[in-house]
Amino acid sequence: MATKASIFRTIAHSRKTCRRFQPGRIIPQTTLQDILQSTIRSPSSFNLQPSQIILVQSQTVKDDLSEHAMLGIGNQYRTRQASAVAVFLSDLEPSKRINKVYQLEKEHRHPNYRATMPLATSFLIGEGHAATLIKGIATQFLSAVQPMPDVEPVLSWSYKNTSLLAQSFVYAAESHDLATAMMEGFDPRRVKEILRIPDRYAVPLVVATGYEYEEESETEPTPRLNISEVVFEDTFGREWKHSNDESASS
Repeated sequence: MATKASIFRTIAHSRKTCRRFQPGRIIPQTTLQDILQSTIRSPSSFNLQPSQIILVQSQTVKDDLSEHAMLGIGNQYRTRQASAVAVFLSDLEPSKRINKVYQLEKEHRHPNYRATMPLATSFLIGEGHAATLIKGIATQFLSAVQPMPDVEPVLSWSYKNTSLLAQSFVYAAESHDLATAMMEGFDPRRVKEILRIPDRYAVPLVVATGYEYEEESETEPTPRLNISEVVFEDTFGREWKHSNDESASS
């Protein structure tokens, strides 16, 4: 019986960027439902889940995105040919989600955690340049005497959380033998206009999803840096002592 580790290893190692999709293929709705249910289990800071997904399946809308918003011939073709295009949105006003999540957490969190959650999230999420600057100066000063968090601009914070959601989506799609291509080459202003996305949201990435063209399915995965160049032990620059073990790269 396959273990969780072996299943995930297969998914992680078989995933690659799809260069060409089979046009006209439709993903069963039950498959999409399963992918999305797995996707929304992705972790997020304070469980605020500051992301939305627009799943574009209409060929008319895909063509519109391809012609008017995507950059580069490759991205244009992938957007047009993919069965679905998942457009990931990052909330730039995540504080508006606090009350909703607070209510959801009632049965799942310790009362002490829930009591501090609104204040902690409001402080850490720097909505507005002035607020971020002031909080950043305060935490920098206090860091000399006690551990303090790093106050990020809301765009950075929200993008970080949305990227986790997108990664979960890609692996969930791979588990159904669907091909994906994560794309950053697009004009976000035009994407927002075409899809009628409110100003409250930013668009960090788009994921074309579908069935890989048969002639492309045999392409080799792109190379990765050696694990010794990526993973350090205890301190920066100190090579992980197991980086050359066969088990580490299997």
